[in-house]
Amino acid sequence: MKQISLFLILFVASVAGFDLYAQQENKAQLFEEITDIEKLIQQNAVVEQPQQSINTTSTPLDRILEQPKDTSLVRLNLSRNQAPLDTLYKRSQFGTLQLPEYQPKNLPEWLTLRDTIIVNPLFLPVLFNGKILPEDFSLSSKKDGNKYSGILISKEKTFESQLQHYDFMRQRRLDFYREHPEKVQFSFLDFDDTPMIGTDQDVIDTFNPFKELISTETSYTLAAPVVDGVKIKRKYWTRNGDHTLHFTQNYFSPNWHKGGTNNFNIQTAHTLRFNYRKNKVKFNNTLEMRLALITAPDDTLRRYRISDDLLRYNADFGVDAFGKHWSYSTNMDARTQFFNNYPANSKDIQSAFLAPLYVNGGIGLRYNLDKRSEKVRHRRVRLSFNFDPASISFKYVGHKDVNVKRYGIEEGKKHKLDIGSTITGNLIFDFNKYISLNSRMRYFTSYHKVEAELENTLNMALTNAFSTRLFIHLRFDDGVPPDPKFKNLQVTELLSFGLNYRW
Repeated sequence: MKQISLFLILFVASVAGFDLYAQQENKAQLFEEITDIEKLIQQNAVVEQPQQSINTTSTPLDRILEQPKDTSLVRLNLSRNQAPLDTLYKRSQFGTLQLPEYQPKNLPEWLTLRDTIIVNPLFLPVLFNGKILPEDFSLSSKKDGNKYSGILISKEKTFESQLQHYDFMRQRRLDFYREHPEKVQFSFLDFDDTPMIGTDQDVIDTFNPFKELISTETSYTLAAPVVDGVKIKRKYWTRNGDHTLHFTQNYFSPNWHKGGTNNFNIQTAHTLRFNYRKNKVKFNNTLEMRLALITAPDDTLRRYRISDDLLRYNADFGVDAFGKHWSYSTNMDARTQFFNNYPANSKDIQSAFLAPLYVNGGIGLRYNLDKRSEKVRHRRVRLSFNFDPASISFKYVGHKDVNVKRYGIEEGKKHKLDIGSTITGNLIFDFNKYISLNSRMRYFTSYHKVEAELENTLNMALTNAFSTRLFIHLRFDDGVPPDPKFKNLQVTELLSFGLNYRW
């Protein structure tokens, strides 16, 4: 008995569910038939042909008109003079189609077709856009045949159906232009700009019904802050510098087989560069300062001596000439020292500030090369040469106790001026990020004597702060009294280790 009752319950439930599913399917089909404008126009198209029977087939519109009189359906005038669109629904005063106020019994009470938005261009007001000729208009005869022949993909799997739908809407609009031109009240020329609905984000922000639900009660805005633009001006002046502080220390035991003197050295060097470049004009300035102190236990008069003392200013002004590397230039180099310098166990001054003072200048051509390696990172070569056919070499001794003959100046005079030619060169070769070689060469001749200098500095950085430095300075001057051993060649060398800073 329980099995029979259970069977009857399942049977009744399945029948009720089937009826409900069929009712919902009928509702969806009816809604689709009401809103399918293209289908309704095709079914209600009026074709004037003599002696042709009237088609009495029932359409979705006929079914709407046949509803009971208690509904609020607004009946339409289906005269032949009306356009195909107007044969279905009425237009408002703004030209938009209006769906009927219809409430069928088998649809829910909360559903109304008035609230249904049908996205279809046929519902929009008629606006004349000037497109009268059909899209496929041609002055030549059309070729017969199947346009889909030879195509591997069937038209059902392409956008052919959508394209046919768009062609249908364009054809209906053309029919309206031709048959009812008096009802077209606006043209696209009446508007200053083509009406645009905006971007997809504008539509989402405008018509999002949940926007207020997720909003927070706060006075802060999520909009991007307004940032005032800043115009970056070009910099014509550039500056950089190198700073070192190095130390050396020697110790010899009393019984060292070769003997020796204990000493401690401290050396500091600073190089500042200020360069200007605008269009074809270049102006380079370099200020160099060096000072080295060494303890002197063998000197009975003082505890330390100065082994290196230099104050140098170099300026180069040029204008681009021909090619990429040549320029007309004029340069000047001035150098002296800071402190007085004495020989061991003596009070005689060998040199002092502005004693001597060397000033060299010239006018000529300059060659400049700056090349970076494409294979080795941080490898760079900077090379420059100055060829000055007209140049001067000026010497001045401004201390009365300094022997002027030591610097090639005649007895009783404080200065000497030589005119001749000069060649100077500078090389900065970066082997890599940590090792670099700086070389400076100068050659001057007055066609009676020669002055030449060669400075080489090898910097080996262990880290960004520590480095080792090897400095060798060679100088030749045949205008001074020769030394018994080295003749006219002068040599100084320094190997040090310490701190390094570059910016």
